Amino acid sequence: MSDCILEMRDVFFEYSGGIRALDGISMAIEKGKKIAVLGPNGSGKSTLFLHFNGILKPKSGKVFYRGREIRYFRSFLMDLRKNVGVVFQDPDTQLFAGSVFQEVSFGPMNLGLPAAEVEKRVKEALKATGIEELMHRPTHFLSFGQKKRVSISDVLAMNPEVLILDEPAAYLDPGHEQKLLEILDELCRKGKQVILSTHDVELAYAWADYVYIMKAGKIAAEGIPAEIFQNDKLLADTDLRKPLLLEICDILKQKGFFFNKMPRSIPEFKDELLFRATDE
Repeated sequence: MSDCILEMRDVFFEYSGGIRALDGISMAIEKGKKIAVLGPNGSGKSTLFLHFNGILKPKSGKVFYRGREIRYFRSFLMDLRKNVGVVFQDPDTQLFAGSVFQEVSFGPMNLGLPAAEVEKRVKEALKATGIEELMHRPTHFLSFGQKKRVSISDVLAMNPEVLILDEPAAYLDPGHEQKLLEILDELCRKGKQVILSTHDVELAYAWADYVYIMKAGKIAAEGIPAEIFQNDKLLADTDLRKPLLLEICDILKQKGFFFNKMPRSIPEFKDELLFRATDE
């Protein structure tokens, strides 16, 4: 696919002890689309992500970035990881430096960039995540939500084309989750490719352009959210529930309410109700 930025072809992977984590995965990530990957714990989401920037190597099958097959030697992987950044679920596994500036500057410094360019990248990354005021704060004094944003800044300072986030909204309160989604939307508008994993069907339905459902190391289904989350059999088979907004819409449809477009957010739902009230 000419517009495919990341691709897997029949990828198998096993951890030690013969534990199969990926079982013949094939997928093509279309450039520019906001991608959500859903599935229960142990379905292979994190393992999938670690293949996209070469941290893990398939037992068999191939992984591609921009049409080039990933090669597992140092210079290729260094270049790949500058372009494909992964933000881990728990920021404490990613953060190690004493201050936010030291933390976010580590990657650009390792690229051998001049000090002025390093500082510029750090400031831009912190601005993008809305935490400029934390630049000189000790990382161990930060809240969990602040640490999440620092870990995203870590990756952004490398100026990657692709940003992959493993359960970015996990353990965040609603306010921090909303701020995170606003940050991701802004990154998408600026041309970054954003891929995230989540257990949250509400988040995936409202945010994503395209959804992959994983189960037992396989792609159980893929498609646009409106199709995926209205497939009751699929949701039952993959232990997912229908988003609450769709449940409400189903009840209204049974009462004869007609939707011009299935709403994906509360504001869209309100617009549909107002349109119906005005039309009548």
